Amino acid sequence: MEEIQNKVPCREEQLNDLFNLLGEGDECLPCSIFISGSMATGKTLCVNSVLQYLNYKHVIIDCIECYSPKIMYESILSGLEDEEVEIKCDSLMDLINSLNRRQDTETGYEPVIIVFDRAERLRNMDHNIMSAFLRLRELCNLNICTIFITHLVYENFYFKMGVREPIKLFFPNYNKEELFKIIFLQQKGFIRHLNTTYNVEDDIKYQLDKPELFANFLNAFLSVFYRPCRDLIELQHMACVNFTKYCEPIIKNEMQATDLTKLWRHISPVLKANLELLYLRISESKPTNPSPGKENSDLDYRPNNNFENTLKEELTSTKTFAQSFELPYYAKYLLIAAYLASYNPPKEDKRLFMKNHGKQRKRLQQVRAKAKITEKLNTQLGPKVFTLDRLLAIFYAILEEKIGLTSNLLAQIATLVELKLIAGSKEIDLDTAKYKCIVGYDFISAVAQTVGFNVRKYLYDFM
Repeated sequence: MEEIQNKVPCREEQLNDLFNLLGEGDECLPCSIFISGSMATGKTLCVNSVLQYLNYKHVIIDCIECYSPKIMYESILSGLEDEEVEIKCDSLMDLINSLNRRQDTETGYEPVIIVFDRAERLRNMDHNIMSAFLRLRELCNLNICTIFITHLVYENFYFKMGVREPIKLFFPNYNKEELFKIIFLQQKGFIRHLNTTYNVEDDIKYQLDKPELFANFLNAFLSVFYRPCRDLIELQHMACVNFTKYCEPIIKNEMQATDLTKLWRHISPVLKANLELLYLRISESKPTNPSPGKENSDLDYRPNNNFENTLKEELTSTKTFAQSFELPYYAKYLLIAAYLASYNPPKEDKRLFMKNHGKQRKRLQQVRAKAKITEKLNTQLGPKVFTLDRLLAIFYAILEEKIGLTSNLLAQIATLVELKLIAGSKEIDLDTAKYKCIVGYDFISAVAQTVGFNVRKYLYDFM
């Protein structure tokens, strides 16, 4: 058990719940288990680790790869076989009959586990498939359990008739201390990446290998990135990119590894600038004019030492990427409306978006509030959460033509969430849904240029 907890850190409670549910090999398994939680919270890793430790016969089905019921049925049966054999299974009844025939070959009521990873894709299939898998133990004479892993809650799955309720497990997001612990375990990988990027002297390598240096960097990194991003995979990527820049002055003997104040002053503007590039995966420095014939060759190229030039290149690539983003026409306006809703105070919506908003007196308090320094501007403080009705109100205010509120229009909001341009639930709920825009001003202005819209005119900071 300790070995698995070391392999899957910060998930002791969830691992214990899985062990208690799956139990010993001679016990009866639960009919079904529904595991939910946000992306990159260790759901699949925990399930795989527990099943490998218990050595149960199991098969893991990726519902994206098994996009049709026939492929899914055949993958289940072939995965349960000890040898590779070609199996044909056309219907759910054929699957159940094949599983019932396994009763003669199974010894001692052997436990069998079927895991459906990314189970939200099952909603696109017939409703009876999910219902049947939830009570598969009742349909076949096996000690079988189905496990569903998804980032959606169980209430997002719609059933036309009553089904057997599964046992529900929830994986919460990692907190700041847990993220620190998980990323800190990868220190050696970060150091290897650094050594392959730079020619580091031996005496400096000794300083870079110290865990105190990496711990100080992680504290600085998470103080900037933890609030806008909780995705462990994205945080690991951005930490690897910024750790190289953090160590650059140490490698060049411009700063000492123990001078934390100077290192913070050096990396602080770089971290804040890289927030603009979150989720875009374009922050790796590249040559200005790369040779087409040397894309895969080993070049003696090193990242640009001038951070201002590097930032200009990254922002230019951001604009190019945004302008080439093939979003539908109305989706671009929805994204612009989401940005305006995130960075404008709700009390200023009437003044910004309504033509007849009346006169407003300029009080002394308001004049002083407008004389804010750059760090206190709304566009510098990060996005604020907004409701779906406010998003639609701003969308209709900035859109010149009149269109109806259709399901296709609402589906484009879910698409923006899927593309990680907007953070929030993909499920459209007019009463409780809340979102926030997670792309920067440069990205939005580039998208607005493609539809001829002036974003700056509708931002409160520039009034």
